[in-house]
Amino acid sequence: MIENSNHYQTKFEKLFKEFYSKLIFFANKYVNDLEIAEEQVSTVFAKIWENKDLYELDKLSPPFLFTMVKNSCISYLRHKKVENEYVNYLHKNKLLQEYDTFEEHNLEVKEFKEHIDRVIENLPPRCREVFKLSRFEDKKNREIAENLNISIKTVERQMTIAFNKLRFQLQHFLVFLLLTIFS
Repeated sequence: MIENSNHYQTKFEKLFKEFYSKLIFFANKYVNDLEIAEEQVSTVFAKIWENKDLYELDKLSPPFLFTMVKNSCISYLRHKKVENEYVNYLHKNKLLQEYDTFEEHNLEVKEFKEHIDRVIENLPPRCREVFKLSRFEDKKNREIAENLNISIKTVERQMTIAFNKLRFQLQHFLVFLLLTIFS
């Protein structure tokens, strides 16, 4: 099992190295933001990694990878469109004025931090460990890889997984923040 896992990891790293940059530039044509493009590509690679049993890396063709990234970008753009329509609706109906500040709605910074801490603690153990070393101890990916005896690509994948889970778990807070900022 370990041999298969190492073999899969080696193939995954090769695929990642060969297509990561190309896919980012491809994704950027859709989202017109390199950071968002990188997130979309990272999400696709994280999906492939997390669903090892579904994807045979030898059989993943470049068109399939590009299609996965394209679909991820389109999904992201649809989500953004819905968010924008919702904010426009709130503006149009003067509903944003009801959200003034965190303090006025008893959603204090302390509560927000506690929620973030809970989300971090619910990350998978290795993912949480990598995230904490990176964000709370200011360790570079290389240092984390050396400390944990893992590859830099594994560190990057774990960070991608952590950010995706954090983004998903905190999205309602982010919408609230957007509403308070633009009101």
